[in-house]
Amino acid sequence: MHAGASASYDIAEAKDHLEVRGVTRAQLVDALGLLDEVRSLQSEHVASARGELLVALMRQKVDLIPPASLAQTQRLAKHRAELLATPVFTNESLRELRGDASASSTRGWLSRHRDRHRLFTVVYRGKTVIPAFQLDGLGEPRAELNSILSTLIPAGVQGWSLWTWLTTPTSLLSGGIPEQLARTAPDRVLRAANRFAVGPVR
Repeated sequence: MHAGASASYDIAEAKDHLEVRGVTRAQLVDALGLLDEVRSLQSEHVASARGELLVALMRQKVDLIPPASLAQTQRLAKHRAELLATPVFTNESLRELRGDASASSTRGWLSRHRDRHRLFTVVYRGKTVIPAFQLDGLGEPRAELNSILSTLIPAGVQGWSLWTWLTTPTSLLSGGIPEQLARTAPDRVLRAANRFAVGPVR
């Protein structure tokens, strides 16, 4: 290899190292130091150019989100809209059902039961949403769901994912819907919940 007209060096590749001939150790150290500086400059250039590139792509109306990611996001949005179309409570409507004296009483009650894994909520557009299926006609947590929720929530199945699993037909129950089947076969649903909680894919 040649570096300019006045200097030359050779690089030999051994099994577990490189041998550089034609330069001193000091020159090699200096060269590696320059390499670090070059990489730093390149990083700074990429950061400064990223904004300009983004603007240019937007002006040319180039899709910045891969089609597959966009399609997945659309499916997720559609699914969540379907869940929200089922009966749900807000803090206000739950207070009315329970006859609580104040909104703070309802929030405190909700927080306690949520902490004990007796029910779950999701947040949508900054508001707490409580899926109605997990409560009875008096606004109390359904007892047959207690052990199921206490299995899934600590295992990381929470929020939207939990709502989906509990209300969607599953092969673990031969196509049955967990929250519905829990009314007649809670032990069977609990076994399915345990299997789902430790499964590799959720």
